[in-house]
Amino acid sequence: MTEAPALEIRDGIWLVRLPLPFPIGAVNVYLLRGRDGFLLIDCGLKTQAGRETLARALSHIGIAWTDIRQILVTHLHPDHFGLAAQARRLSGAAVLMHRVEAAWLSPRYLDNDFFSRHSEWLAENGVPPEEGDQIARASRSVAELIEMVEVDRLIEDGEQLPIAGGALETVWTPGHSPGLVTFYFAPQRLYFSSDHMLEKITPNIGLHRYSAENPLADYLASLDRLKAREIDLILPGHGQPFQGHREWIQATEEHHRDRCRRMLEAVADGEPTAYQVVGVIWGPHLSPMDERFAVAETLAHLEYLRRQGQVESRRDDGVVRWRAR
Repeated sequence: MTEAPALEIRDGIWLVRLPLPFPIGAVNVYLLRGRDGFLLIDCGLKTQAGRETLARALSHIGIAWTDIRQILVTHLHPDHFGLAAQARRLSGAAVLMHRVEAAWLSPRYLDNDFFSRHSEWLAENGVPPEEGDQIARASRSVAELIEMVEVDRLIEDGEQLPIAGGALETVWTPGHSPGLVTFYFAPQRLYFSSDHMLEKITPNIGLHRYSAENPLADYLASLDRLKAREIDLILPGHGQPFQGHREWIQATEEHHRDRCRRMLEAVADGEPTAYQVVGVIWGPHLSPMDERFAVAETLAHLEYLRRQGQVESRRDDGVVRWRAR
């Protein structure tokens, strides 16, 4: 049986899966009935398949593009906001984003030197030139699947956004991205987690030129804030809705403690680069995009440990090397 283009999670709340040309397969976006029209949380990549799938979902629900009044962009990663500009033109909806995330749009997507800076970052962390070139080509192909969008309004932590039956509370959860926002619907104990919490995988927490200074510390603090919430169902940016947020947080905290322990072991002897640590933790034969994510995640853990006084780094002929203290 073909899956319906929109799955009604609760009265007036629909999940729509938009296809992605990546191994993860799809991104979840959510349509919510507002007090005047609808809200859309995220909107997928700028692809014909994504736009047509979203259009079919609107038709299934019985609404038009112009019924969408607000587009809430959780963060600037292409699979969550690439289609925002087209959706804005089709609907006339206002695009909302957290102020921290909006500030990164131009540096990340309008900087003419972005790819050269990115290549420099890879090289200084030990990535061989040929692999750096492969990563740059893969990154450029993804960049073609976004369109810059004008942000109409900035939203802040704790801001209430009216919808049918109550209000969405904006929850700023930095870590996966500096200005990532998630949304809590207290009347039904629903948590729209975007990429902050994913059922079967841990979100990528990476340190790079366009991240916060200590993203792993930010992420762990963001998780800690959620422990006191009463959440019956987590609605993530990828995968299936799931339950048990406190157990998930405990397991994820343990995952990062173990990852930090393995990082310490990797730099205990010698002075490896982040790229060499990736080989120890993940092994060889990663895809170019996975290689990029792994280098950034390695750096996030090493920087977290550096700030705790457990490791230190030094620059050797333009390459950053790490060692235990």
